[in-house]
Amino acid sequence: MPTSAQDSVNDEERKLDTVMVTATKRAETLQNVPVAVSARSGEDLEKSGVSSIEGLATLVPSLTFTQSSNDLNSSVRIRGVGTEVFSSGVEPSVSFVIDDVVLARQGQGFQDLVDVERVEVLRGPQSTLFGKNASAGVISVTTQAPTDTMTGKLDATIAEGDEYALRGTLAGPLSDTVSGRLTAFTKSLKGHIKNAPDGRDLNGYDNWGVRGKLLIEPGNALDLTFIADYRDTQQDCCAYQIRDTSTALNPVVGATLDALLDPVIASPENRQTNLNAPVYNNSEQWGMSGKAEYMFDNGFTFTSITAYREWDFENNIDVDALNFEDPIPGVITFDLNSGQTSLSQTSQEFRLASPEWDHFDFMIGAYLFDLDLDRSFRRRLEAMTALGIAGQSGQFNGSVGNKNYAVFASGNLRFGQGTTLFGGLRLIDETLEYQVFRDPANTLQPGDFPLGGTAGTPADIDGETSDTALVGNIGLRHQWNDDVMTYVRYARGYKGRAFDVIFTAPQDTEPVNAELSDSYEAGLKVQTPNSRLQFNAAVFWTEYTDFQAQERDVAASTIVVANAGEVSTKGLELDASALLTDTTLLQGGIAYTDAKVESFPFAQCYRGQSEPEGCVNGAQDLSGEDLPNSPDWRFTASLRQDIPLSSQVFDGFIQLDGSWQSEVQFQIDQNPNTVQDGYGLLHLSAGIEDEDGAWSASVFVRNLLDETYAANVFSDPLYAGVISQYLPRDSERYVGARLTASF
Repeated sequence: MPTSAQDSVNDEERKLDTVMVTATKRAETLQNVPVAVSARSGEDLEKSGVSSIEGLATLVPSLTFTQSSNDLNSSVRIRGVGTEVFSSGVEPSVSFVIDDVVLARQGQGFQDLVDVERVEVLRGPQSTLFGKNASAGVISVTTQAPTDTMTGKLDATIAEGDEYALRGTLAGPLSDTVSGRLTAFTKSLKGHIKNAPDGRDLNGYDNWGVRGKLLIEPGNALDLTFIADYRDTQQDCCAYQIRDTSTALNPVVGATLDALLDPVIASPENRQTNLNAPVYNNSEQWGMSGKAEYMFDNGFTFTSITAYREWDFENNIDVDALNFEDPIPGVITFDLNSGQTSLSQTSQEFRLASPEWDHFDFMIGAYLFDLDLDRSFRRRLEAMTALGIAGQSGQFNGSVGNKNYAVFASGNLRFGQGTTLFGGLRLIDETLEYQVFRDPANTLQPGDFPLGGTAGTPADIDGETSDTALVGNIGLRHQWNDDVMTYVRYARGYKGRAFDVIFTAPQDTEPVNAELSDSYEAGLKVQTPNSRLQFNAAVFWTEYTDFQAQERDVAASTIVVANAGEVSTKGLELDASALLTDTTLLQGGIAYTDAKVESFPFAQCYRGQSEPEGCVNGAQDLSGEDLPNSPDWRFTASLRQDIPLSSQVFDGFIQLDGSWQSEVQFQIDQNPNTVQDGYGLLHLSAGIEDEDGAWSASVFVRNLLDETYAANVFSDPLYAGVISQYLPRDSERYVGARLTASF
């Protein structure tokens, strides 16, 4: 949604800016594209204090973010649907696209939004044009392009908690035909979670990165864009906090935990831990891409996008959450839970787009993708028994390879009188290769018992599976006049086959089928003739079959990745942007989402669930239950007031950003203790800025009302019945200041 409305043009009446998006792989206005999409400009993000993908949820009501122990396990959901499986052999349902390049895993997309032109959140299946893992939606980020005049910008932020950020950009011509753009950033946070025994500040970070862009225009017909980027992330993250011990299934364990946690007190407001082991979540990512666009004399445009990316990631979490190294009766030490991931991906896309003739246009293309991912993991526990200290440990090495080849076509057939039939098809051929090696005899220390899998049975699996799918979309669009458009649309989404690369993979594990989605949507897009109000609405209904989730294998008494059943999501979305006066801009959104499990007959029980509560032979039927972290209602709003001052140097401004959501259940197993009540957040910023936009200075308050909320609430992985949580940085009030300067 636009926010540049405060830019005046002489004495003309101000209007909302025209927002361009590429949701159909063509540049179209937001009001004309027949897709439910939320678009936010880089300026929007800066003014709302959003600098990361996770922060988008505060601006887009259909988007939610769930924090976990690391980037590989954290997830986003669109319309209540995301990925509940955190095996590295499973793709996410929401696809991340950065500068036209699809990312293989969601963790690659959790990056800093620096020097961004716009972010588009495409809601619902987008597999026709984006392919790959787009069964629930797409988050597409486009960074700023090089400029033909010399420009630069410096942005500095400081906030409570030793938070510092510095971003800089320099762009301009290098010759008559070459221009470039160089962007760099560094940001750090001491950490907002205190470790009581040694005073460590946890869940902080120290990140830096650089991106370079080169635009070569050797003639009027050809544009060549080359992008290279590097990002290094060092995080003391992600330590969770004990939320409630009164729910422990064994009261003795709960009382013991309370004593061992001292001085930490379990509560929903707990921002302390009691750890003795390292906690880290570090990654290194880099990539290169080249985009060539050639416009033929007859109006056809040929586009080629070639990309290569690497992502290396390592993490450890102190699972026992207590400060002791040797076990005591009734309590297990679990200090080592460490993994390493190495990922490389290569992609190539070709597109040929016709001119937009009076009655028809089309696009055809081909896509090639190759992924190699290696994952290793180590885990060790110790317990006090009658015979002394007993250890249990294990390790596994696994890898997945994915080759995806596709051809696609889309087009528009205009009948006249404002009616257009649109649609497309994508033919996908995909091969999944997988390897897992786990020998229970390979414990980490002599004398340990094996961990995971069927006791005494090594897992040495080497296999391959292939799949061919035809997906597509079709719809009807009608332009009633220059200001009103309606559309109806059907789309089929696809997420590829998966394999469970984890400890518990037994010898006979088979890949799970691809996840398919069928979506029906109707939309209305309206703007007033004076371009001071835009209003967009969509109603939707999507069904997912062969939904990839975790369920309990009753016979093997273990948790596996499987096609768990069917889920659905339906609801209503509203987005609006209004220029109330020449100096007052209001933006907002409303999402009503009913995301349910339609069929999941053998789901995992929550710990302590009894047979009267629905747990039979270690499994429960979740049919009719809510999907995780999917509030029925979410509201977002942003109000910016520019304040003209008598000064000839600067003007003032004040901005309020708010959101509210209803109650959510965080866990798919429907544990009644992992529910979070509805809550609202309010952020405030105010400052002064140069009339020409050359500089600005502001102060801000995040979470003005000091509302505590969690980014995840879950059953503790070690202590039966105990509830833990992740409290994010914004879960308490803090203040800061920001200074920008540009030329």
